[in-house]
Amino acid sequence: MRGNHGYNQESIQDMNRTLLISLLRKEGICARAHLANLSMLKQATVTNIMNDFINWGVVKEVGFLVGSKGRRSIGISINNDDYGVIGIRLGRKNYTVGLFDLSGNLVDHRRREVDAGPKPRAIFDKIKREAKDLMKLAKQGERKVIAAGIAIPGPYSERRGRIELMTGVSGWNEISIQEELTEDLQLPVFVEQDANAGALAQYWHKEEDYKNNVLVYIADGQGVGAGIISNGELLKGSIGVAGEIGHTSICFNGPKCACGNFGCLENYCSSIAFTKKVNEELKSEKELSFSETAKLVQDGNEKAVDIFMESCDNLSVGIVNVINSFNPAFIVIGDDMAHIAPDLMLERIKKDVEERVLPEIYANMDISMSVVSSDSMVHGAAIVAIMDIFSHPGKYFEQESG
Repeated sequence: MRGNHGYNQESIQDMNRTLLISLLRKEGICARAHLANLSMLKQATVTNIMNDFINWGVVKEVGFLVGSKGRRSIGISINNDDYGVIGIRLGRKNYTVGLFDLSGNLVDHRRREVDAGPKPRAIFDKIKREAKDLMKLAKQGERKVIAAGIAIPGPYSERRGRIELMTGVSGWNEISIQEELTEDLQLPVFVEQDANAGALAQYWHKEEDYKNNVLVYIADGQGVGAGIISNGELLKGSIGVAGEIGHTSICFNGPKCACGNFGCLENYCSSIAFTKKVNEELKSEKELSFSETAKLVQDGNEKAVDIFMESCDNLSVGIVNVINSFNPAFIVIGDDMAHIAPDLMLERIKKDVEERVLPEIYANMDISMSVVSSDSMVHGAAIVAIMDIFSHPGKYFEQESG
């Protein structure tokens, strides 16, 4: 909605470019005539815009397609070989840096565990070095990186450009992440709260299922968050911290959280809380990592499975609160805890939720696990950057070709 502002010729061209490159990404390979039918734009308009894209190197011709009555036409697709973006996912105990093509496909990545010792400044410097290394490798393969996105734990204030709180880790609120990355990488950099990035990754892959509805992506990892998409738009709140369900209370007289609240959800069902409880119950000589505790569940260790089920029950309480607050058509669950035993988690949560919400509400919603089998957030970080490229393709390609 543009209020009192009209559309000039340049803005109409930008919108048409955005529409066509987005449609082409969804179609994969198609003819110009097919894009004209989908977009309801004139064939000449589609041809002119595609010619620009081909001249810029963002679209390429891929041979002939056979249509109805044996008619042949030239197929086109997004050029996924020559350009790319960097996606970064920052976690409390690890980080991932990935190189992606312009369709959002992962080309290469590095995931690093973070020990308790290093300070945020040292970790952030490592992230920047990893990103530069991937950019260098991309250049050697004749792929130019043109933007970057980073998914970070919330609460993140878009107004201040700072992480307000990373539970259990101090010092990140002193770092201006976007400003420093932009300066070091010499790229446009986009910052998104990690659950929002996870929601965008789901929407990117299954937009036709989710559009015109409310989708909530539940990130159950080292923290707990919710990315909320309504009619294709992220719900962010006044300063960008909407969806912080990890800091909603499920036990009003529970332990005090660093955020100031009591009995916060993430203290009962995050991967950190799960790992801590397994270690407490098993009393093992060596402290087990999250991956080791996850393996215990997968191997059928009775105590570990019981703790995992309890964690699922606690997460279900948070999900019920989300359902009653936003009435979503779709709930998608992802991140570290969802990768331990997806079928077991989904069955338990569906059972819990069905018992706790009105039958009419449950009958008109779907709960599923993430369609991104690895790290939704690093994919989402890359997608945030790609979305800006698709929204302003001329800004990224026109000057370079001119």
